[in-house]
Amino acid sequence: MGKIDVKEQIEFSKEKYVSKILFDSDKARVVLFCLEKGQEVPLHTVEPQVIMLVISGKGSFTVGDKIYKVKPDSLAVCESKEAHGMKADEQMVVLASIVPRP
Repeated sequence: MGKIDVKEQIEFSKEKYVSKILFDSDKARVVLFCLEKGQEVPLHTVEPQVIMLVISGKGSFTVGDKIYKVKPDSLAVCESKEAHGMKADEQMVVLASIVPRP
């Protein structure tokens, strides 16, 4: 696997948030989320840890029972099986790393 230009992968949809797997191996997965204002990824849990980094835009991350306001360069770490989700206050792009791969 070589270089990936994240900005070239960004695309939005008015109907639903867009998610794209940018990298997938037996050890890790990297997913790009693109959300329009008001769109959200519902609260859910997964077995591995999830690390979410805001690339652009503003919104909120829910991690467990806490809600954090986020902006570019905000990073949140979700432990294994910890509920998490996100909502965009404006157009928002988030890069999520999932380790180990589900």
